[in-house]
Amino acid sequence: MKVQILTYNTHGLPWSRDTSSGIVQWLKTVRPTVICLQEVFVDSVRAYYHDNLVRYGYTVCHPLDRDVAWLGSGLLIAFLESEFTFVSHCFAPYLAHHNVEIMANKGFFAVKLRDLRGRPVCIINTHTVSNTIVSALFGDAVIHKIRRKQFQQIVDYVGNSVFPTLVLGDLNCEHSPHPYVRFLRACDITQKHTFPSTGEDLDHIAWIPLQYADPGCGYCDVDRRGPAFESCSVVPLPWSDHSPLLAVVRIPSLPKDA
Repeated sequence: MKVQILTYNTHGLPWSRDTSSGIVQWLKTVRPTVICLQEVFVDSVRAYYHDNLVRYGYTVCHPLDRDVAWLGSGLLIAFLESEFTFVSHCFAPYLAHHNVEIMANKGFFAVKLRDLRGRPVCIINTHTVSNTIVSALFGDAVIHKIRRKQFQQIVDYVGNSVFPTLVLGDLNCEHSPHPYVRFLRACDITQKHTFPSTGEDLDHIAWIPLQYADPGCGYCDVDRRGPAFESCSVVPLPWSDHSPLLAVVRIPSLPKDA
């Protein structure tokens, strides 16, 4: 299975300029198969994305993430109806969080789909804990530990699922802090900087290597058998402090399903 996937932190904080119109027009032109947006915090903006993406042939999924914190998770997933059918979705708030991020209901949003041939895939959209001015008082080790716990929560959710799973979003780190979450890498890593102000690579597409390991074999041959980029590009756009990551990903069937 090959899927064109977009992940984009839209910088949609309540006090930020509303750039949803420009982003939607760009999405209409690019038409990724799967769209994962982060920081869609404002209800009216979420409704705008929903109404317009539906008009352009997408099914739009929203997490049940309201009325817990001041802001919801800010997560949104959409997929082309012509390519996939919906199976189920699940939102899980993170049990580990830090400082100012308690203002939002941070977590991960998983949507399970099947393509037209019935092949399954699970897309997980998330926005993990970030390094902030406040976190500087506690040190990077604290943030690293919390982010690892958040990744562990995703790994526990995936468990023995028969759905090959991709984890997308603003993961707020250049290298995975968890051995069971592996970031896909572009052929030319120097061209994959998604946070222009610092040149960092913070927005990723990742996978769970244990899904592709034979029983009793650990990580035996998982790199060859796991997902991979067919293409990958970072698109310079003016609407956010992040740049969207647009990639075509080859997603093999799991060994037990092959």
